[in-house]
Amino acid sequence: MSLSLLHPPRALAALALVSLLSGCSVHGTYPDATEPDAAKLRFISNTSNTTLDIYDAQHCTGQTTGMLNNFLMADTKRRADMLVPPPAKARGLLEIKLAPGKDTMLMINTNGGSYVCGKSFNLTPKAGEEYEVIFDLQGGRCSTLLQRLSRLDGKDVRIPQPLFETGMPSCQGKGPIFGKLLPDTPQRTVLIDRIIEERAQLITAIVSENKVDRMQTSPQELDELIAKRKALMGSYNLPPDYWNQYRQNYELSNKESAGRITRALGLYTDVYRLRLRGTEDAILEQWMQPTDSAIKVRVAENDKLMLQYYGNARKSVTMEVVNHHMERMAQLDQRFDVCAHFDKCARY
Repeated sequence: MSLSLLHPPRALAALALVSLLSGCSVHGTYPDATEPDAAKLRFISNTSNTTLDIYDAQHCTGQTTGMLNNFLMADTKRRADMLVPPPAKARGLLEIKLAPGKDTMLMINTNGGSYVCGKSFNLTPKAGEEYEVIFDLQGGRCSTLLQRLSRLDGKDVRIPQPLFETGMPSCQGKGPIFGKLLPDTPQRTVLIDRIIEERAQLITAIVSENKVDRMQTSPQELDELIAKRKALMGSYNLPPDYWNQYRQNYELSNKESAGRITRALGLYTDVYRLRLRGTEDAILEQWMQPTDSAIKVRVAENDKLMLQYYGNARKSVTMEVVNHHMERMAQLDQRFDVCAHFDKCARY
């Protein structure tokens, strides 16, 4: 099963049980954002007994949005008048409005006869945008897909978005799923810094061995892309300012691509540090060379989860780089009205 890496499995299981026992109410406790440019989010669950809870810095105990796919109660009918309709095969869904520009943590929980599964991720929604989250159970693992929705030329478009799990540090110790941080001391800080440095070196070594896929575009490749694009445009000529910005967009994409491993490693170390800050001194002292069998198991399980976290972070950062590039290219084509003359223009 897939569980959130930032929150203990027991906490997630207890939260799911509490949600079921409390009934969650049909519509939940979360009030829709009232801003005229509020973002809209559709949550689709294809699993049983599913809840979506909303957390932010002011609501560390979370706010519920209702229950989906529970045979004892009717699904919530929350809707937000979204422009793009849901997929035809959606089993259960709800729609809410989110405050634009606000860091929000979404926590998904599902509870079946033989499993408890959960996933948390952070989202800072953009004003007026529509999003869709699809939660499913496939091959014995839970999967979560976040997409941005739009309509282009009368067609529904779904663009996959990165899933970043950074938690809500300001809520540590203030809610049922947020572990309590132990007081920082010089000794603890030294131990944690040492552990983080060693683990970061191990991750860096793994990346070097795997030879990171190259995403950057060389000057020669860019010249070839421009020549091909001009040939496809035929008699439609764009001014030099367009092609200058076109090159600058690729240069910026190259720069972001070059930094994506560093960014993923930063996310990894931030989350690892947060987990260690809630760990007892006696365990920290053995972390790098554990002698106690129970501590050895705990460290091994933590490192396995964190390696998985790093892999997911790398994928999300790569997707973020690609999306940023596509967005910049679409803005460029829009600014020069390219789509009115060239059907292969960039759209995002």
